[in-house]
Amino acid sequence: MKERRDYMFTLVRQWRESGLTRQEFCLQHGITVGKFGYWISRWKEDQSGGDNGFIPMGSPKRAGHCVLSVIYPNGVRLEVPSADLGLLSSLIALA
Repeated sequence: MKERRDYMFTLVRQWRESGLTRQEFCLQHGITVGKFGYWISRWKEDQSGGDNGFIPMGSPKRAGHCVLSVIYPNGVRLEVPSADLGLLSSLIALA
């Protein structure tokens, strides 16, 4: 599977340097536009290092500990141990 990934990432780099549209590039290389779009997305994730701007805090869901959750309308969910209200306040202030 790694060989396939490396090959497709090479194609993505070639396409970005080619100046061709996705459709033109895919026709020349015998791949579907949909599948190529998938690999472009994977390549972009790889380039960003998978960094989505969030810092993992570990799982606050431990036996015997209460967890406070804040769920924003856009789907962002914050969960912190209820004992750490200062952290929760800081996270809310950042949003």
